[in-house]
Amino acid sequence: MENGIPFCSGPSGRRSAARSDVRSCARAATSEKLYQELRRHLAHYTEPTVEVRILSTLWLLANKECFRGVADRFGVSKGSLHHYFIQVVDAMVALMPAYIYWPSPDQYPALAERFDRKAGFPGVVGCIDGTHIPIKGPSQHRDAYINRKGQGSFQLQAVCDNQLQFTHIFTGNAGSVHDARVYRNSDLKQMLDSNPLPERFYLLGDSAYPLHTNMIVPYTDTGHLTELQKRFNSVHSSTRVHIERAFGLLKCKWRRLHYLDMALLEKIPSVIASTCVLHNFVLINEGLDEDADPTAEENAVPTADDVAAADNTSGAQRRAAEQKREAIARNL
Repeated sequence: MENGIPFCSGPSGRRSAARSDVRSCARAATSEKLYQELRRHLAHYTEPTVEVRILSTLWLLANKECFRGVADRFGVSKGSLHHYFIQVVDAMVALMPAYIYWPSPDQYPALAERFDRKAGFPGVVGCIDGTHIPIKGPSQHRDAYINRKGQGSFQLQAVCDNQLQFTHIFTGNAGSVHDARVYRNSDLKQMLDSNPLPERFYLLGDSAYPLHTNMIVPYTDTGHLTELQKRFNSVHSSTRVHIERAFGLLKCKWRRLHYLDMALLEKIPSVIASTCVLHNFVLINEGLDEDADPTAEENAVPTADDVAAADNTSGAQRRAAEQKREAIARNL
């Protein structure tokens, strides 16, 4: 046995085993549909076949096997495999507008209703959080990539719906940047500042994010919360867990995200984005397995400076957000 896959001699036999293993991440019909989608973006390549390029890339994303081992498995050189990997990743990123997109305003009511039915929190159109993707620390500007756990990483910020599908992603910030600053830097904040969510709708974020009418966060626990506020925080947490589950599912299926050992730092955001496309592609075509319960991540507790750095909310906006949160808490 080799990585849980029966050893098959010769590249063609190993490709057959790889095809079987990759399809463990998705059903055969879904894998075939993905192949056809990507093939349109890769049709101008001849040798090796498009199938080899796609399968080798999916294998790399779904496993932690080194590039040299995967190159041997598919009967190509390590240098060629690097090229194929980037080609297919770029093709996946080209599919992103079709599979990761913000809901239209007329979809908000149904989306909020699904969250409400599942968790009892009204008005939610998405849950937001950030996660770290470990990387091999670069030789230059290394400290910028070191996160609070002492690891080199890139940040991924995402919003998900009640089916754990990503509706927005933003990646590319180094690991030393806190969630709050990532949000401030993101196009999502710019979008919501320009086009605020309607009054009855909002995102749920943890205490790393600034309270806003667009973003409802829990009450800060100073040891003096009222029973109403404690109840609010409890229901808030049980609803917000959707995004933690989404990240858990993403990393469970696409295990390369456990550690990206890549010299081309500028391509890492594309690799991260490609796995988010794959994540949504599988969920859209197969639905969510409600029995799947990937382990939620434990996020660092933000400092006051972290939150203040991202909170450029005016006094009037802050008061409006506090009133909105209070009204939600009373009605839970």
